Amino acid sequence: MHGAGRTDRHVRSSGARRRTARLRTLLAVLVAVPAVVLGAPPPGHAAAVMVSVVTAQDVAPADGSPTCRDRTADSGGDGPGCRSEGILLSHGELMALPTSGPGWDAIMARINRPIGGPYRLATRDDSNKDVLALALAGARLDDENYKGLARDRLAEMMDAPRDTDDVLGTLRHLQTYIISADLIDLASFDPGLDADFRRWLAAEIRFDYSGGGGGGSVISTHEKKPNNFGTHAGATRIAAALYLGDDAELRAARDIWYGWATGDPEYTPSGRVWRGTNWQCDQDRPAGINVAGCARNGHSLDGVIPEDQERCGEFSWPPCDTNYIHGATDGMTLSFWMLARQGEDPWAWGDQAALRQMQWKYDVGQPPYAGFRWQIPVIEDAYGIDLPGNDPTATSTNFGYADWWAGPAGAPQSDGPRDFTGSTDAGGGPPVLAVTLGAVLLLFGLGLGVWAIRRPNS
Repeated sequence: MHGAGRTDRHVRSSGARRRTARLRTLLAVLVAVPAVVLGAPPPGHAAAVMVSVVTAQDVAPADGSPTCRDRTADSGGDGPGCRSEGILLSHGELMALPTSGPGWDAIMARINRPIGGPYRLATRDDSNKDVLALALAGARLDDENYKGLARDRLAEMMDAPRDTDDVLGTLRHLQTYIISADLIDLASFDPGLDADFRRWLAAEIRFDYSGGGGGGSVISTHEKKPNNFGTHAGATRIAAALYLGDDAELRAARDIWYGWATGDPEYTPSGRVWRGTNWQCDQDRPAGINVAGCARNGHSLDGVIPEDQERCGEFSWPPCDTNYIHGATDGMTLSFWMLARQGEDPWAWGDQAALRQMQWKYDVGQPPYAGFRWQIPVIEDAYGIDLPGNDPTATSTNFGYADWWAGPAGAPQSDGPRDFTGSTDAGGGPPVLAVTLGAVLLLFGLGLGVWAIRRPNS
């Protein structure tokens, strides 16, 4: 009797456990079906402003070739073959772009009404975007005249005397000239000038300027400064390394960018000079972009660019307005685009630091404005989001016209655009078919659950 009783209790308890397990499975199905079909966030994850679309882990760069993500049409899997042709775009990607629309019209308008020279380094004018427009149009149309004009501007820049007192002017302009030379395929268009340019460029990125924020070279500025000087230097350094085929220089630049985005001290040069600003979340582990979740006095500092936000004052709320935070991301945006085309995943670094800095700017009423708006289409493409304020004519100190060229490659591909505000009434909504399917699956799940719970145990 005692044995039978124990057996009976065991049967009843195991049956209850099975019914409980079935009930838990049913609840999991009922939660999962609407979430999967309708795109709702899982329990415990509110519809936040920042939409996470990159699934890659925040893994430090390896010592060998960059890690391939096979994210572009001309990627070839793991290994060096995954690197994309072209610093900005490949020939095939360029030829797939339209020759009409507001983005293209902005390029042609610049060609028809250029800023004009002198085309030289260590200046802070907009003449470098004249060259970029010529290179983009020349490459897309295979126009010998436009390519020739871009080539002539490049030669003029090389021959012109530089102002050694303004390294920042060079940092902003040189990256544009390098990419323009690559766009027109200078090596084929004018092999003699290309050979001269390569020799000149290898020396230029190591030339020490005497002034302009402390002077220094392209390379030393990238190593030393985490502010907008360093970000422009980083973009120039990457463009130069790619043009010259210098893998060692590319890896060195990549590692510094990784340290900048994550704050990882192993990837932070020993000679780096931090300003000690209290906009930093952690003075013992300073970063180019504050870590996710950082807050002070109830205010989010998640995504702040401390070394440039400090230019208008130390921590206060509401934060002071400064254009330097946008100047810093001029260099970051172009650098990350170029690195992504080489198989890296900079958009995921630092818990998607590039996205978080943009989020903070919008949240505090300091989104990109005027020429800085060229960054918007690049961030949109990288994360599959929609941002207000795009301007197809936007060009900043170093680059522009991204409304036309951003999108075909260079960034992780998302599964579609997302509303940046996370608002539930932002327009659109789940398709009718998805809603119908969700309802059918929900009813099926309910019926299955009732049957499973009432079914005799065996």
